[in-house]
Amino acid sequence: ALQLGAVHVRPTRAPAVRMQQGEQPVVAEAAEVATTTEGRVVPTLASAETEAKRLKLLEQNPELAQEFRRAAFWLNQTSTLLDLINVLGRFEKSAEFRTRTEFSTVESERAEDDRQAETLKRHEMALRMGCSERVAFYQLAPSLPFTNAKLAESVGLTVEDFEGLPVEKSTCNLVYDALAESNSGLIPYDTVDARRAKLTNADDGSFNEVAFNLGLYKSRGLICTSWFLFGKGNFIWVLLAVKFAHDWRPDLIPSPVDMGLFKIGTFI
Repeated sequence: ALQLGAVHVRPTRAPAVRMQQGEQPVVAEAAEVATTTEGRVVPTLASAETEAKRLKLLEQNPELAQEFRRAAFWLNQTSTLLDLINVLGRFEKSAEFRTRTEFSTVESERAEDDRQAETLKRHEMALRMGCSERVAFYQLAPSLPFTNAKLAESVGLTVEDFEGLPVEKSTCNLVYDALAESNSGLIPYDTVDARRAKLTNADDGSFNEVAFNLGLYKSRGLICTSWFLFGKGNFIWVLLAVKFAHDWRPDLIPSPVDMGLFKIGTFI
C-alpha cells in the first residue's frame, strides 16, 4: 500500500537520460523490479493542506522550527527539526531501504547529477559491496511508515501527526549527510545502522542533536577539505568566513545568501 507523503508522477526526462526499469539483479539481496515505468518523485513543495498541518504542528511545539543546513551548505537547502524527525521516525536499519526498483540509464557520461548514482549498475555494485545507497534512501523513505512513537512523544506529538507529512528529498539528503559523515553515496550497512542508533537517545527515544550535528560537521569538514584541494577552494574560504561571521553576529553580518554569494559562486 502506498504511504501518505509519497507523490507518484511521471518523471521529467532529460535529453541525455531516459528512465527504465532494470532487470532483476543477479545479487541475492535484490528484489523483483517493479513492472510499471512510473517513477516516485520525492516531494519538494508541500501542498496548501500539508503546509497548514505543518504550521499547526509547529505552533504546538515552536522548537521544531529549528533549522539544519546540508553539509554542503552552499546548496542553500535547509530542513526543520520537524522535517528531520519525520524522516528519522520512518527507519531504524539500512535494510528498510536496501533494495530499490527505479533506475536511470545515463547516455552522457559527462552529465553530473543524481542520475549518475541512480543507475542499475550502481545499485548492483552497492549490493555486492554490502553498502546502503543515498539514492535508495531518498527514493524509498517517502514510502516508509512513521512508526517511532517514542520519538514523536519526545516532542509532544504522535505517530498520527507525522503520517500525513511528506518526506522531502533535501531532508533525506541531510539525514544521509549525517549518517555518511561525508558526501559519499555508498556506506556499509553496519556503519549506517550503528550511526542511526546514535541519532536517538536510548533512554527516552528522543532526538540526539549532539550526535546528529557531530556527523553533519564531519561531513561538512570533509566536503570543504575536498573542495579546497580539488576546486573552488578560494571562494569556499569566503563563504566559510561569511557563514561563521553571520553565526557569530547575525544582527550585524548578513548571511551568504543575503549577500548573494551563492549566485556569484555559480560562475566561478
